[in-house]
Amino acid sequence: MPANHTRNSITESHTDTVSSEAETNNSVDSSTDSDAASSKDTDITTNIDTDDISDDDDLTDCETAMSAETDESAEEDIGKKINQLRLAKGYSQRKLAKLSGLTNTSISSIERNKVSPAVNTLKAILAVLGSDLTTFFSDEWKEPKARVVVTPKDLLELSEPSSRVSLRQVYNCSTTKNLGFLIEVYQPNSSTEEKIAHEGEEIGTVIEGKILIRIDETTYLLNQGDSYVIDTIRPHTFINPTDGVTRIVSAHTPTTY
Repeated sequence: MPANHTRNSITESHTDTVSSEAETNNSVDSSTDSDAASSKDTDITTNIDTDDISDDDDLTDCETAMSAETDESAEEDIGKKINQLRLAKGYSQRKLAKLSGLTNTSISSIERNKVSPAVNTLKAILAVLGSDLTTFFSDEWKEPKARVVVTPKDLLELSEPSSRVSLRQVYNCSTTKNLGFLIEVYQPNSSTEEKIAHEGEEIGTVIEGKILIRIDETTYLLNQGDSYVIDTIRPHTFINPTDGVTRIVSAHTPTTY
């Protein structure tokens, strides 16, 4: 209870002026206390808001980084999965490109995650590989375990069934794709497609027969035991001009089949 009220109840001789001054003083004190409390509340509120903003900024940065990592991982999985599905189907990149209406360069870039395929493009590829978007992005897909030993039955035939050139790839389910190795058989008077070109370098040895290698406008004749090294970005064609079978083993990097 205010002090002036107490004094008025005990001593009635106090004047209204004293009462008024007391009330005024109480009012000022109350106002001062109120302002101080308000100022203190404001300081507390300001500190809380500042802390919250700092936390939110950190959280946003973390979420952005996690999102970027997730997107990058998803893109890597797309290229890897397409490559695994294609090889399991026994298709070369050229065959998949032809059946899906894309270019060989597009398939190669997608598998190596150089580009991210549009939804319609991915659907076209998966249709050829006997899959769909739902299965492709499900958790049912498991990456095959790389093998150390590759038997003849494990070799992947990359050529068309009607082709007179057999290109069998030594494939162990590895996803590194740094090196490709082919066992090539050319029937008499047969050849590869005209002017093949792809990124990388290729080296090979003729283990039986003869082979003509046409690079740009120059043709080279290799006999049994001869080897070659070529920059595969230059258009090249392999031709067996003889009536006998020609056999070659070759390695190329990066693998483009």
